[in-house]
Amino acid sequence: MLSLPPLNPLNLTPGTVIAKRLETLVGQPFELTGKSRTDGSNIRKAVTSCLEPHYDNQSENPNIVMMAEKGIPKIKREMIDTYVVTTGNSYNLQVWNRIPNSEDALIEYKNGDCLTCADVRLVFVKVDTEKNAIESIVVTTPSYIENHFGKFGVPTIKWQLIISDSKRQEILSRNPPVLVEPDFNLDEYLNSNITYHSMDMFDEPQEGEVASIQSLEPVLINNLIGKTINPAATKNRGQTLEYSVISLLDYDVSEDSVLAGGYPDLPNQALEIKIQDSPTVDLGKYSPQFETEVYSDLDITTESIRYLIALMNKETNEIEGFILVPGKSLGEHFSYVADKNFKCQRSIPMSFFEEHKGKSIYIE
Repeated sequence: MLSLPPLNPLNLTPGTVIAKRLETLVGQPFELTGKSRTDGSNIRKAVTSCLEPHYDNQSENPNIVMMAEKGIPKIKREMIDTYVVTTGNSYNLQVWNRIPNSEDALIEYKNGDCLTCADVRLVFVKVDTEKNAIESIVVTTPSYIENHFGKFGVPTIKWQLIISDSKRQEILSRNPPVLVEPDFNLDEYLNSNITYHSMDMFDEPQEGEVASIQSLEPVLINNLIGKTINPAATKNRGQTLEYSVISLLDYDVSEDSVLAGGYPDLPNQALEIKIQDSPTVDLGKYSPQFETEVYSDLDITTESIRYLIALMNKETNEIEGFILVPGKSLGEHFSYVADKNFKCQRSIPMSFFEEHKGKSIYIE
């Protein structure tokens, strides 16, 4: 019922009314799964079920002449995107595939009216993680966010890889359940000793100090397959996997250490580390589909960077198998998403949400 756009822009319900209708959610039980996509979907369903009784059924609108392919909010009827806020000193707001406070059209009507990126309402649902309940709801606008917390960052382009279920099952049916291919264009850097490196893990690769894929394969088979990585946001699970691999390579690191967060994840080993728990794997801003210099003075490109992708079992949270190949080989086995996705980010102090505890409020 709320998945279709409004008949015209004037049909959008005022934010104050939206906040009032969502009041019943405050204090309601909400148990986090630790999986960001699942939690986000569950929050969206809760908001939708709370709003739906206030609307009549609506058919497709013949007056719409254009709808953007990406960036339109999930709750189109009210141009609402929902966000789950939990703990920490700040919340990192991520807006996908639109410039949040711009006048770029998302939906255009025959009479010339349009709904823009700036018309989208942002609904933040703060969850008390100790009580497993919804603590507060803040409904606001992109302009308020920018006026009070600063402009959104420059869009970050994200490239993605699709690992089909059939290809995944093909890999998992092997003994051992891995897809491994030899290094590409790294001969002078390779070494069969996985623990030999004189440099810091964040330093560039050194000649003769990069553990070859051939030497990594048995160590990863013996230590990663069957390993449990507890449910959490994909980013956090990825970091847990990174710590495990870094430890196997005998770098001096603990789980309290700060990871670089750049590309590749482990620069000194020219190694990018990913978790696959859905068909789509986020590659970040670099894709081996397009050869790009990573270390220009070393002649190392995205094609020679090695990709370790752990294949997770969503039921047991165990690593079932893995892919370990140079970037050049990824496209030979899997499909790249043709279109670019991007996100704009803005950090918001957690105190902003905490000061509205117990409320459902609209702020503009």
